[in-house]
Amino acid sequence: IWIFSSFILLVVTFFFVYTIFIILRQFRLVEMQKDFVNNMAHEFKTPISTITISAETLSNPDIIHKPERLHSYVNIIKNETNRLRNQVDKLLQIAKMESDKIDLHEEEINLHELILELIPNLNIKIDELQGNINLRLDAKHCYILADRVHLVNILYNLVDNAIKYTEHAPIIEIHTWTEATDLCLSIKDNGIGIAEEHRKKIFDKFFRVPTGNIHNVKGFGLGLHYLKLVVTAHKWKIKLESEKNKGSTFIITIPWLKKETVNGDN
Repeated sequence: IWIFSSFILLVVTFFFVYTIFIILRQFRLVEMQKDFVNNMAHEFKTPISTITISAETLSNPDIIHKPERLHSYVNIIKNETNRLRNQVDKLLQIAKMESDKIDLHEEEINLHELILELIPNLNIKIDELQGNINLRLDAKHCYILADRVHLVNILYNLVDNAIKYTEHAPIIEIHTWTEATDLCLSIKDNGIGIAEEHRKKIFDKFFRVPTGNIHNVKGFGLGLHYLKLVVTAHKWKIKLESEKNKGSTFIITIPWLKKETVNGDN
């Protein structure tokens, strides 16, 4: 009787603990989703407000006599519209990929040429903050097979994160090198770093690293989650090296293609 009673008590205790665990997990998910909705509202509200103000300024008849100012506000509207479109595209891409409908359009890409092509756009934000991007393109084999759109997106995401999570002038290093059959791409920053307890969650959906004294960091908590999905879809590997207050380095390992194969030579 005692053994049977102990067994029943053990089972009841297990189910009680399991129920508490499920409740806490659901509560945490609800809080994360509420945070996501708040961040999304902020991300959409800011560019919409900027576009509205710019449109009101352009509606002034006198603006036509100030071509430089006119051109400036037109560029602001273009940039903010692109920002909105990128945010919407990111949400749609996440939804599509997580329903196992991701469709990669892989092509042969010279990674070094792509990085050099993106540098002028990446430097726009960096220059505003008096920062710098250092390039170390040391890979001997720089041709890879990848979906160009997704690859460009993850490069922008990593650089954007490096900028957002840096308290001072951002110094970002983009480094490539070759290891056996792989091309390694790393993006290193001088930001606030990531504490050990957060590193395992960094690629989780909606998860955002606590920013300490940096209060202007906004986002959906989807950037790194999206990056992980893209890397997994390509069957690449990604690794994070980081210490709190000492910056972070994201390393993506990609199989390289022989240049002879790309050129169609034997």
